Amino acid sequence: MAQPSDHAPELLSPSFSVFGLKYIAPHGPHPLEVTIEKFPCKTLVITDINHKILFKVKPHDTSLHRQRLMFDADDKPIVMLREKNLTMHKQWEAFRGDSNASSNMIFNTKTENLIQFKTRTVSVMLANKSNSNNDCDLKIEGSWKKKNFTIGDSSKKKKK
Repeated sequence: MAQPSDHAPELLSPSFSVFGLKYIAPHGPHPLEVTIEKFPCKTLVITDINHKILFKVKPHDTSLHRQRLMFDADDKPIVMLREKNLTMHKQWEAFRGDSNASSNMIFNTKTENLIQFKTRTVSVMLANKSNSNNDCDLKIEGSWKKKNFTIGDSSKKKKK
């Protein structure tokens, strides 16, 4: 379960949606706590603290690409996650629904450093930006081992 972090970034204000308005969690002074359970065949089920299913993630690999398909609680495809081949920073792309067309790209991610031991930092770049620079829009920081992740607005950190 996600735990509060001493170094958690400030909450985004106002809220915005990456996948759709129905997926915005009400936020306040406390982080959203979720549980991620692994099942056979590399399937993940993400639930809230009341054990209500929020999302399911299932492998959708092809012979050329490592992919994951994320579904909502009603088994409707929300996003296709596709690992980019032959990249140094472990890059992934996300597409609307079960598509992999570049016109349906929502965002892409990459790890900040080639080697990350304890805490992993992933930069998220939204695809629908009006400017063409490759600046990071969000940062995800955390550790699977510590079961702690935070998602924050990267622009707050840039101003330091």
